[in-house]
Amino acid sequence: SRDRAGEVAGRTTVGADPVRDRLSRGRSVADRVRSYNRDMLTTPPLSLYVHLPWCVRKCPYCDFNSHEFRGEGGRGALPFDAYVDALIKDLDFDLPLVWGRTIQTVFFGGGTPSLFPPGAIDRFLQLASARLRFAPNAEIT
Repeated sequence: SRDRAGEVAGRTTVGADPVRDRLSRGRSVADRVRSYNRDMLTTPPLSLYVHLPWCVRKCPYCDFNSHEFRGEGGRGALPFDAYVDALIKDLDFDLPLVWGRTIQTVFFGGGTPSLFPPGAIDRFLQLASARLRFAPNAEIT
């Protein structure tokens, strides 16, 4: 006799679980395990987020780590070179986590990335690309 779980004499029968039947049809248990392991070991595309925390003014609703720029008579110029050095030092610390992977996208965000001069952005990208493999068509925004 057949119970509610679709078992006959302790064996699962076809039709007991249509989804499982569809996914496993014609595949051995070993093939299913290999497929599962391969899927679990496949890493997602790697992206690099670069946080540039300065804004022209801090928006009242913003919860991000960002700080109002008070140059031109305030606290002075932003420390572009020192910040790029700090970013690269942080990247060097995390390199073992991404060895052999390719950067697909680089996103500059945070405060207002356009406050950073193109030369500082270029310097960061040059130093980062000397340490990491960038895809030939990597998106940089």
